[in-house]
Formats: sequence, structure tokens, C-alpha cells
Amino acid sequence: MKKSTGKEKEKRDFDEVWRRRKELLEVLLSEELFLVGTVYDTLRKCGNPTCRCAKGPTHRQTLLVFTRAGARHCRFVRSEEAAELKAAAERYRRWRHALKEFTAIQ
Repeated sequence: MKKSTGKEKEKRDFDEVWRRRKELLEVLLSEELFLVGTVYDTLRKCGNPTCRCAKGPTHRQTLLVFTRAGARHCRFVRSEEAAELKAAAERYRRWRHALKEFTAIQ
């Protein structure tokens, strides 16, 4: 059995970094739209005093939270748009992490 040399290990490490760099570039250069913000589900009260939610929040709502001009904003999201917006927000999260890792590699 042949013992691996330091140069072979160094080449494998270099190849691994190069492969990871290529994966990160694919994420960073993707043409899919992303959403800079957070989309999440929450339980809220409707404000009707005779509703069952008066005792505790029971109405599920999807919210979009984002920052514009340094101020935090919150918007309600229609249920038909929720899945698409959550996916777009997740793509942004992946893009942001890829950028951070790519910068470290460089």
C-alpha cells in the first residue's frame, strides 16, 4: 500500500476548496428571484370580542417582515402567495450564507 505524500493531500484539499467555490458561485449567480426579508406564520387575535380568539390568539396569519430606509416594516401575506414568498426568502438566506463562505474562501 502506498503512503500518501503531503503534496497529494495538499492537492486534494485544493481540489475540495475549488469544488466548493464552484458550488457557491452557482448559488451566487443564480437568476432565481429572492426576497430580502423574513416570512413566517403566527397566531393573532382578530379584535372581535365575541370570537374564540378573545381568550387567546387562534387565527393563523403569514407575515412578511423587511427593512426599508432603516425602518422595520411588517405586511400581511395572502395564503396563496405564502409558499412562493417563503421559498424566495429561503433563497436569499442561502445566497447570503454562500456569499459569506465564498468571501472566506477567497
